[in-house]
Amino acid sequence: MKVAIIGAGNSGLAMAAHLRFMGHRIRLWNRSEEPVSELKKTRKITTTGVLVGDFDLDLVTTNMADVLKWSKIILVTTPATSHGDLARLMAPYLGKDHIVILNPGRTFGAVDFKDELVKMGNEENVSILETQTIIYTCRKLSQTSVNILALKRDVLISTFEGVNLPELLLRIPDELNKFYKPAKSMVETSIGNVGMVLHCAPMVLNAGWVESDHDFKYYREGISPTITAFIEELDRERQAVARALNHPVVSVLEWMNISYGLQEDTLYECIQKNPSYETILAPRTLSYRYLLEDVPYGLVPLESMGKDLGLAMTHTRAVIDLANLLLKTDFRATGRTAEKLHFDYKDLMKGVRVEDILLT
Repeated sequence: MKVAIIGAGNSGLAMAAHLRFMGHRIRLWNRSEEPVSELKKTRKITTTGVLVGDFDLDLVTTNMADVLKWSKIILVTTPATSHGDLARLMAPYLGKDHIVILNPGRTFGAVDFKDELVKMGNEENVSILETQTIIYTCRKLSQTSVNILALKRDVLISTFEGVNLPELLLRIPDELNKFYKPAKSMVETSIGNVGMVLHCAPMVLNAGWVESDHDFKYYREGISPTITAFIEELDRERQAVARALNHPVVSVLEWMNISYGLQEDTLYECIQKNPSYETILAPRTLSYRYLLEDVPYGLVPLESMGKDLGLAMTHTRAVIDLANLLLKTDFRATGRTAEKLHFDYKDLMKGVRVEDILLT
């Protein structure tokens, strides 16, 4: 099968290598030239960890037409901050036979992506799917190498109400369906987004350590019992929003046990005993996707919906406030709020429909 991978970061390299290992033909797109200059020459990804080998690619390019005209399966692995720009770049080439999967969508990425396509005049019935998280726990080692630490189980995937999700999944590589699990609603993939819980609070609560000259293990050392307790309160607010929308989501503890095959009783034990987290180091700057992506495209829409539903959202608000103050920005102004997505999020109690994506 011909597969296009969008983004040459951690997840992009991992997904490209994994699917090439399974025998699929791969073209990899990246926005800018410099980060893929060496990869364009070698067209080979070297992997370590749970997948070891060298995997050849058909093409590495910065030309979007080169991948969208070649493949109908488009796997987006970039941060949510780029979804709007990508939709605008893809709009001239996407048609009804294309399947675009946002890995992950973060919070209502599929809605945002569809909305941008319509704004660009693309009213084709493009299939847009979003996942709860990326399949891979991985870290890019160089332009041409990636360490794949684990492949997560039962990664939720969703699309718009009324779309035949099982039929769409039959059209993508079988290897992905071994890890994807169809969700009943986009709430499960969007409010089910655990990145906003695991990434944001530890970053702002360890700001001094992040900016120090000392490396530390993000999960094992950065998430202490006290920070874990804070995360659990934040997680309860996330779950409360999902319950209010009639689509409950599992806790981070349950998610981690399911995704990594663990059987721990507490979140702190999960974090400390998860072998995939053992070597992951913290970022060396606060200007990192754990805040730049997960606050505006995770916590901000979560807070806006929660407050409108009459929930206090105390811990969510505190993390957003700290991130705003530390980075001297206003993530609420730039983030993906329900109002900006051009649909009534309360319709999520029934499910998001393509027809709800309206221009204002």
